[in-house]
Amino acid sequence: MNTKGKKPKRKVKMDYGDGSIYFVKSRNCYAGQVYLEIDGEKIRKSVYGKTERIVKDKIRELQIQAKAGAFKKVDKTTFYELAEKMIEEQVALNEIRQSTYKRKLETLKMLSSLSDKQLRKITEDDIIAYFKDNLAYAQSTLNKLYQLLGAVFKKAMKKGIISKSPLEDLRVPKSRKKTDKVRALTVEEQARLLDVLNNNDINYSEIMLVSMFTGMRGGEICALNIEDIDFQNNCIIVNKTTSRGGDNSVIVNETKTEASMRKVLINNDLAAFLKECIGERTSGTLFVSSNNKPVTTQQVNYYFWNTLKQYDIQDKSLQGKLTFHSLRHTFATRCIESGVPPKVLQKILGHKDISVTMNVYCDVFEKFEAAHLNAVDKYMKLNNIGLGKSETKTVKVA
Repeated sequence: MNTKGKKPKRKVKMDYGDGSIYFVKSRNCYAGQVYLEIDGEKIRKSVYGKTERIVKDKIRELQIQAKAGAFKKVDKTTFYELAEKMIEEQVALNEIRQSTYKRKLETLKMLSSLSDKQLRKITEDDIIAYFKDNLAYAQSTLNKLYQLLGAVFKKAMKKGIISKSPLEDLRVPKSRKKTDKVRALTVEEQARLLDVLNNNDINYSEIMLVSMFTGMRGGEICALNIEDIDFQNNCIIVNKTTSRGGDNSVIVNETKTEASMRKVLINNDLAAFLKECIGERTSGTLFVSSNNKPVTTQQVNYYFWNTLKQYDIQDKSLQGKLTFHSLRHTFATRCIESGVPPKVLQKILGHKDISVTMNVYCDVFEKFEAAHLNAVDKYMKLNNIGLGKSETKTVKVA
């Protein structure tokens, strides 16, 4: 057999990892392959050169670099994998409540188009495209999505998976969804609704009335047990709320925030009303549906809106929409109008921060402040200490 001009294959044992050098006829050059240990795994690397010496030197260089930690295994962690792990760790370490944990998982499901992408491959354009397709979401939903994305990318940077967050130069997107602000009932609307609820057979009217006269959230009322009502001290112990499960079931969770866990004082009239609702029972859920299951806020909202429509209660000349949540706003508005200080109202409503109370009810507070300033102005003028001319005659003393 004529072997003239052919280069024989030869395997060479390396000092670091297994490898070999051989001649590649199709490329008319030498090739070398070596297995390097990178992050605990053996990774094969290939090099090429005109001579065996060149290939051998290249392999030695790879080995030196590997020993120095110059090579890193490509991290293929997906967005969903890291996000889920992060959320699971947060609840396991008690950094977040069970209710927050469930809300974050629901938010993660909404990011399904990004879930299977490797973190290192997600670009700013991917994020922009996602938000462009989902601007119909409410602003509060977009805020939650943005926050979760930011937290996951921050975690990925700490782990060295990515060097820069693709969210870094992007602001929170603005929703295209046109939503009317939920408003409180006027005094006249409240009086009409109260008359209807007291004199007609309206489903879940009891829940509506409790909200109207305590300012409790709908989920907090639906989660109440009979044992949560302290008639001796005339108060309701708020320590849980309801939410919708993935299968449309009702889940009883801890309250929205620590501040939401509170005592709500009740007057004698409301205490008597609650005793009527309880009847002869001594324990269990206070309000249940017709099939003896916990009531959802969606059910109450449906009958609330039907009642407004059927009995023509809503003043349609006013801006803003009325929902079951309007009853909480109505109670808060009556409190402000009667002179309850913001800090006291914050505690009654279970707001985490005073800024939440001020922001939600800023219009009412401004109206309240303006009315009191007018009263102060009138008082000063009557006592001849205003900047303008006095409205009273100066009395000369002889």
